[in-house]
Amino acid sequence: MDLLSTVGNWASIASFVMGVGSSLKKRTQPEQTDTSHGLEIVKYKNYLSRTKYGTKTPCDINLFLAHINDIKVSGTKKNPIVDVYFDDKHFDEDEWCCVIYTLKNSGQTGIVITDIVCLFQKDTCLFDIDDAHWHCENHILNYSEYYEKSVKPGESFTLKICYHKDAIIVGPFSAILHIGIVDKDGKLWVQPLFAPENKIYSSRRISKKDYKNELDISIAEKCFANPALW
Repeated sequence: MDLLSTVGNWASIASFVMGVGSSLKKRTQPEQTDTSHGLEIVKYKNYLSRTKYGTKTPCDINLFLAHINDIKVSGTKKNPIVDVYFDDKHFDEDEWCCVIYTLKNSGQTGIVITDIVCLFQKDTCLFDIDDAHWHCENHILNYSEYYEKSVKPGESFTLKICYHKDAIIVGPFSAILHIGIVDKDGKLWVQPLFAPENKIYSSRRISKKDYKNELDISIAEKCFANPALW
């Protein structure tokens, strides 16, 4: 998907759900774990030890996780302007490796939007593969990508996550990614995905406010401007 299409489509998604929940905000309602909603991993391919293998395999969602090297902040603490810097060598696709998931809607309700959200926002960015180089060249933060296609109960989609072979990002104690789900009834759910491992937790219900905050880049920008907020 090209960048202009992404921006245009995001406007319609924002009007429907107003974003995806934040790891930087406290939840506004008790967590409701629910195995009748959500996704399960039905196939998993690990190519982390085989550079370039599988990285060109077309999937429904194709992502690249990049380590943040440096941040430069201008503007004010209230309205910061954040430029993010990466190791250019990490964007050499010939040096990438990947994992590929096949995720099945194992719930009883159709899914209308799926968001993949990076939770380690202080150190990591997440990009659609087609936009990764643009973000690197323009020093733009990005923490989420979406899959705007309905997934009926029993249907599956594929998710590919690429890494530079020398910068495989792993959460030591917690999931590095959330999968956000908007079901056909407009209810919002998240599931922790422990990429690059073959591990996903059950879904839990989340408020619209928290779902919105997870996609709100301005929260991270304010934390970079005032690191005590992290």
